[in-house]
Amino acid sequence: MPAPTDVVDRLDRLAARAPSGAVDPEALWARGRRRQRRRTASALAAIVTVGVLATALTPSVLARIDPPVATSTGRMVLPDVVRQPGEWEPSFSSVPGRLVAAGVGSRAGWWSSRPALWGVSAVTGESRFLDLPDAVPVTTTPVALSADGQLLAYWFTNDDVDVLPADVDENDAPAARPAGVAVLHLATGEVERWDAKSAHGLQVDGLAWAGDVLWWSAGSVEPVGTIGLKSGLAAHTWDLGSGVRRTMTSDEPGWALPLSTARSTADGFLVNGARDLRLVRGNHVDRRVWLERRIRNAAALGADGRQVAAVLDADPSSGASMEGLEPVVVGDLTDDPVAMAPVGDVRADDVYGWRSDTEVVVGTRVGAGADMHLAASTVDVRTGEEARLLEFEGAVPTFAADAWSADVVQAPDAPFAPDPRLVGAGGAVVLVFLVSLWRDLRRRRGRA
Repeated sequence: MPAPTDVVDRLDRLAARAPSGAVDPEALWARGRRRQRRRTASALAAIVTVGVLATALTPSVLARIDPPVATSTGRMVLPDVVRQPGEWEPSFSSVPGRLVAAGVGSRAGWWSSRPALWGVSAVTGESRFLDLPDAVPVTTTPVALSADGQLLAYWFTNDDVDVLPADVDENDAPAARPAGVAVLHLATGEVERWDAKSAHGLQVDGLAWAGDVLWWSAGSVEPVGTIGLKSGLAAHTWDLGSGVRRTMTSDEPGWALPLSTARSTADGFLVNGARDLRLVRGNHVDRRVWLERRIRNAAALGADGRQVAAVLDADPSSGASMEGLEPVVVGDLTDDPVAMAPVGDVRADDVYGWRSDTEVVVGTRVGAGADMHLAASTVDVRTGEEARLLEFEGAVPTFAADAWSADVVQAPDAPFAPDPRLVGAGGAVVLVFLVSLWRDLRRRRGRA
């Protein structure tokens, strides 16, 4: 049976294109191997490119898919769960809007995590990271929020700060020291700075707002030989309304205020030692009172300006843990010394502020084992009655003074924020599968 005409024509065309001379099989093999290597290299380059692009673009894509809800200057709200953002979650825009709280968390990078500032929206209750220019998230009072949540003070650094040998960690990575303090106007995004002009940066203590006046305590770092550092702490005041900036002298009452213990009030802040309280309003220390009993952490001043609440310090002689729950006490500032009376049988870790003239907000631990976490509850100082206000997922941030009287709303869900490195690896795996499938189909087609 003769072959079909189209088959004969195809064979004739193939024969016409065949090499006329003798074929060198080794050269032909080498050429085929080079072609195979080029294809393999191209496939690997495509896989790496897809992985890198997916890793790099995932955060920005997710930020567009799930942007923060638009903020405004309306009433403040508190979420029923104050949640520290996950390491790969997005940040607020350059104008985050009014905040009820701000703190320090951990933000992931390609190779390692780093400390980063985050905030809680006063309008939506959502938590996002804060992209603040040159911010240094120090461990002692990293930020301070004004009472109304409109101004955020934080420490910043710059290239003028020289790194000392003592500032280099075991991985030979220099630790940034603050160069000064910055204030972010949360509604507009405007940033004002006070550069201390210290060659080796600052050793810092704390930040606190007294109305429109920012107090900050720090000292210039000076090297001592090759191993030591010294710095003399001093208080500074910055009136944002008038622009007046002052560094206090050692003969002024506020010069050595321990601002790391400051707790904001509606028009100032309260600092305490173990047995005394100093009330600061504006740019001066308004008064100082003594306490009959030692207190722990920071005290909170009531809205009426008279009652003060705190947690008693543990008595070392009793063998009690310094970190355990201790009695909540309330005193009247008109007394001197102030008698701190227990509120029923209520015990807590800390006092955060006042929700009303008769309700104080305290921090306690709830749950057990791996499920243990912190929560904030209200306590009626007349009856000792307790009620859960909100819970914390992660670290407890710094709150604006007015936040504790705000309405509590349901916390927004956390945004979808997977590890972009895993997304990139997943994209590379999918591409490998598709390339393998394509090559397999080609081989089958060639054998058909």
